[in-house]
Amino acid sequence: MKVVIIGNNVSGTFTAQNIRALKDDIEIDIFTQESYPYYTRVNLPELISEKVTIDDLVVFKEDWYKNRQLNLHLNKKVNKIDSNAKIIQIEGDSMPIDYDKLILALGSVPNIPPIKNAVEMKDQKKGVFTLRSIDDALEIRDYLKKSAIEKAIIIGGGLLGLELANQIKDCNLNTTVVEFFPRLLPRQLDEECGAMLKEEIENRGIKVVLDAATEEILGNGRVTGIKLKGGEQYDTDVVLIQAGISPTIRLAKEANIQTNRGIIVNDFLETSEKDIYAVGDCIEYKNQIWGIIPACMEQSKIVAASVLGLKKVDYKGTTPKNTLKIVGLELTSIGIIDPTKEEGGGWEILKKADKKDCCYQKLVLKGSRLKGAILFGENKAISYVYNKMEEDVDREDLRKLLELYIYVCNNCGKEYDEAKMGILFKDLPEDFKCPGCNGPKEKFKKKDNS
Repeated sequence: MKVVIIGNNVSGTFTAQNIRALKDDIEIDIFTQESYPYYTRVNLPELISEKVTIDDLVVFKEDWYKNRQLNLHLNKKVNKIDSNAKIIQIEGDSMPIDYDKLILALGSVPNIPPIKNAVEMKDQKKGVFTLRSIDDALEIRDYLKKSAIEKAIIIGGGLLGLELANQIKDCNLNTTVVEFFPRLLPRQLDEECGAMLKEEIENRGIKVVLDAATEEILGNGRVTGIKLKGGEQYDTDVVLIQAGISPTIRLAKEANIQTNRGIIVNDFLETSEKDIYAVGDCIEYKNQIWGIIPACMEQSKIVAASVLGLKKVDYKGTTPKNTLKIVGLELTSIGIIDPTKEEGGGWEILKKADKKDCCYQKLVLKGSRLKGAILFGENKAISYVYNKMEEDVDREDLRKLLELYIYVCNNCGKEYDEAKMGILFKDLPEDFKCPGCNGPKEKFKKKDNS
């Protein structure tokens, strides 16, 4: 059997690895328009600031493919799929490639919001860029070096946008992040933690403008600024747009494969066409687009089994999960982080907010089951959270894990429970009075729960 994979991103590469792990006598060919073997996109901003090299980014060198008998074809752009003849056509090649099973790991492209002049100035290389590939990073780096750049604006305060801002700031540029939503990382953080992150980023010399929709990019021969929908203008020499992703679907659509926002797949990641599968950022499953690495990894296992006819596990979606560094600070966000948006009752939050040390830890429970967490600035609880997600947990274990304590007033027995209050006891003002007897703060002692 011959399996052809289009795309050498995380989903395409790990799908190939998983197929090979299940069966060693299958021909596997990977076609990509990239010039490099599989590399990590997470550290692309560091290529701009020259903290890493291309070689540092490449995860699997050519020997990795050869040792697993995976045929990697670089600089090969697929421009047509014929599902009836079971062939694909490579741009510039006269001979088509045949397949028995075809896997579309087409990935995604940067989303460009409807901003006046954005697409035109990007295409005409007038100082507007998106970052998705090594070539993008090299183009941005060269532009910053060759032009007299002093100010930079990043449109988008998501994960990659913030890390990009951090690296651009390290290129000694006056850096501003413009975010459409009222807080940073709205999918990963709640309002309180988002405010802490904003303060920390601004302490590093990066300006943050929230609740701001960019209406127009200004400039003629090159970028000179941006204008917001409220009329406010900001001067800049370069604009970097990091406003989410759009699934790559054109190739599938032209082959009459069913698409909506993404390529539509079933529980086994099969498309509407026989023997054609899809995986990763390009797919739409039950009206949802995932676009996160954990989903790509999980899907790659399921599609590998499906291709081989081993339909033992079906896809049920992926719990949102991110663990990474934002401007040098550890961040883990997993599952449900804001239960006020969820239906039904029975929700409980245990939270530790230490603004002085820029540490925020929040655990979300429904009944006794752990449903979500935010761990920012401190990751001691990460292994516990990952292992216990969607399982029953002991509240006392959670208290010890987050180092949350109960303080008791010696006068009246009134308790101050850090797990339920918005501020740690040590951060209360010295003139704090007991709400039970109006006694002073020093009359409280830590409760011994041992």
